Amino acid sequence: MDKKKLRYAILKEIYNGNKMFTEKELKVTEEEFDEAVHYLHKEKYISGFIYADDRPWEFSANAYLTEKGENYLAENSSMAKTYKGLKEIREWLF
Repeated sequence: MDKKKLRYAILKEIYNGNKMFTEKELKVTEEEFDEAVHYLHKEKYISGFIYADDRPWEFSANAYLTEKGENYLAENSSMAKTYKGLKEIREWLF
């Protein structure tokens, strides 16, 4: 699994307004998902979501990309050309 692609997918989904997704939709393990979200939050790419039992529990309506997160999407525009969304995520991540 490509961590950079997973992080990109999470940012892109939030940017597109999809804030109700889990590891199941991304077809990754709970650990991979949690690690990616923790990284994005710790590095200040995202904000406005809720933790419960040390897990990212919910991307609320208030979840958003920070300026740094928006810049990440712009700087990695080459991934945008191949990212098709959650429907084809499994093939894209691996």
